[in-house]
Amino acid sequence: MINNILISFSGGRTSAFMATLINELPRYKDWNKLFLFANTGKELPETLDFVNRCDKEFNLGVIWLEAVVNEGKGEGTDYKVVTYETAARDGEPFEAVIKKYGLPSKLWRHCTREMKEKPIHKYAKDVFDGEWLTALGIRADEKHRIGNKKNHIYPLAEMNVTEPFIREWWQRQAFDLELKDYEGNCDLCFLKSKRKKLTLLIERPETFDWWNKMELAYGSDRQPIFDVYRDLSLQTLVDEAQRPFRKAIDLQELRNQQATLFEPEMDVEFDCFCKSV
Repeated sequence: MINNILISFSGGRTSAFMATLINELPRYKDWNKLFLFANTGKELPETLDFVNRCDKEFNLGVIWLEAVVNEGKGEGTDYKVVTYETAARDGEPFEAVIKKYGLPSKLWRHCTREMKEKPIHKYAKDVFDGEWLTALGIRADEKHRIGNKKNHIYPLAEMNVTEPFIREWWQRQAFDLELKDYEGNCDLCFLKSKRKKLTLLIERPETFDWWNKMELAYGSDRQPIFDVYRDLSLQTLVDEAQRPFRKAIDLQELRNQQATLFEPEMDVEFDCFCKSV
């Protein structure tokens, strides 16, 4: 019987909620629980702060990992254990992956494979005695993301937990991830929509430099730019961001605005003639 469980903590609100849930659910009380966060070096600072705060507040014992890329042909990616204080913050693990495998994109997603999947599962193999279950934070409103991998479980989807529930739960806590949902974890990820990237380039223009540097240094005939799927270079996106466009908006902010519009007025004030005296 399997009694080991790996909780993949991406650094977002959903996976953080799942981690706290599994840590408290009676069904996993006697299981060997392993909470892992794989840092790419391109997470926003708020993400790293959030992972560290969750770890302390909910007593998770999060292990921080980073990919160690072996440059030799046929040598796989390894891992190293880091901490909140020593974690890379300038894309070092990401650049090492790009240097060996080229620019990733929607068509070539070796960034996830080399910086998330391999370090996490290699570490689990070194720690666990026997097989383990991997818990992924996929919600009920994104069941299309659920695959058929062996020994993978999706607690939030099974419990019908949705994105609005997650955001409302965090609003009731003493702290929250200080990011809007479109900012995500990896700051200018090529998988984000064009509108989200344009918004980020306006709101966080400093994110441009590193990604543009990677395109210029490691672009190739096969993969000249990150967003080859849409044929958009970073410079093209910067140019487009200078023109009018409809900016992305945080879903919870939008819900709060809509609720305010339709709430009955509870504190009505009437005009007083004495104001004109």
